[in-house]
Amino acid sequence: MDFDDLIISFDGTHHLYEGRLIYEQRFIVVGQFCFPGLAVVCDASGAYHINLLGEAVYAERYSWTGSFAEGVAAVCNTDGRYLYINEEGKPIAFETYLYATEFAEGSAVVYQERLGATHITTAGEPLYGDWYFDARPFAGGRAKVRDEQGWLFISPDGRMLERTDEPSEKFPIQGSVRCLPPKNPIPAALKAADWDAAAVLLRHGERQPLTKGEPGSEKVLTSRGKRQSWAFGVALPKVPLQVYASSVRRCVQTGGEIRAGAGIFGTTKTSPMLGDPGAFVADDDMVRAFYAGNPVKTPSLRYAAGETLPGHYPVRIGTRRMFDFVAETLADEEISVCVTHDVWLVPFISVLTGYDFTDDWPGFLDGCILMRRTQKYFLWWRGEEYAVTPPGE
Repeated sequence: MDFDDLIISFDGTHHLYEGRLIYEQRFIVVGQFCFPGLAVVCDASGAYHINLLGEAVYAERYSWTGSFAEGVAAVCNTDGRYLYINEEGKPIAFETYLYATEFAEGSAVVYQERLGATHITTAGEPLYGDWYFDARPFAGGRAKVRDEQGWLFISPDGRMLERTDEPSEKFPIQGSVRCLPPKNPIPAALKAADWDAAAVLLRHGERQPLTKGEPGSEKVLTSRGKRQSWAFGVALPKVPLQVYASSVRRCVQTGGEIRAGAGIFGTTKTSPMLGDPGAFVADDDMVRAFYAGNPVKTPSLRYAAGETLPGHYPVRIGTRRMFDFVAETLADEEISVCVTHDVWLVPFISVLTGYDFTDDWPGFLDGCILMRRTQKYFLWWRGEEYAVTPPGE
C-alpha cells in the first residue's frame, strides 16, 4: 500500500482509502500516514501515533507529536520538554530538550538551555562535538549554525565550510547560550595532586557518531578525537607512563595517541577488564543482546543505582573487579592510563562516590583518577577528591 493513497477526511478527523473508512475511530485532528505505517493524531487525551487499524501504538500522550522520519519522531511533553521516540514509543535517549526538530538527512537540531544548539543522530548522539548559539537542519549536506562571529555553514562532521548570511526564514526559537569545550582538567589535576602512584580511568576519545540500529563496536576515532587524545598525552606530567585499553579499536587508538603525545614508545596493552567485554560483564552474549535493544544511558543509570541487569555482575562486584584491575596498574612515581567506555565508567564512579550521572553523562576523554597515597586510595572526580576503599572491604 502506498501511504499517499491514505487520504485525510474532509473534516480532518480520520483516514480514508479509496473513499472508504480504514478504521471506525474519530479524532480531533489527524496527520498523514508515513513509513512505517504510523500517523499523528490528537484527541481529548493528547497527541500520539496510531497504526493502520486506528490503534494507539503506545500508552503515552504528548502535547505535540511530529511525524516519523528515519524511524524516529520528535514529541513534546506536557511540561514543554522535547524528546525523541522510536516506532514503539520508547525514548531513544534519556535527554530532553528545550526545543527539537524532526529528522532530515540523518540528523535533527536540538536546543539545550545550558549548552546551546547542535545536531544529533537518530541514536540520540551528537553528530559532532560542538555547540552553537543557533542551528538549522541539514539540507544538501550542509547546515547553518551561529557562533560569536555570526552565521556559517558546517559539514556533517562539524567542519566549517564558509561564512553565510543570517537565515531569512523564521524559526521557533532563538538561542543565547553557546558552550565552548573546556580544557581537559585531568592532566592539571595530576600535576596538582599529591600521590605516590596514579591511574586515570578514561573514556575513549571522540568517535564516529552512532545512528539508530547501528552497532557501535566498529566506530573509530574522528580526526578531532585523535588530535584531542594526542593533546591529552602532551599535557600529562612528564613521568613514566603505562597505557592500557579495551580491545575495541577506538580505545586502542586513544591509547596510541596518548602515548604519542606523551612521547612514550611501546604498545598499548589491552585488557578485557576495560571492555570487550569489561569488568562488569558476566555473560557477554547476554549483555550485547540487552544493549542492542535498549538505549545505553537509561539502563546504565539503573545499573549504577543497584538494579540487576541481564548478563551483568551485581554492580558492586563489577566495581570491585574494575577497582582491583586499575589498582594493579599503579606503580610508584608513575601514571597509568586505562581507556574504557562510558557504560563502565559510570557505575565505577557512582558506586565509589555516590555521584548522580542523570544530568551529567561523561563525555569523550572524561574520566577519574585513582591515587594511592600513604597506602590509602583516593578518587578524583569532577574536581573533588574522595577517600575510597574497594567495595566489600
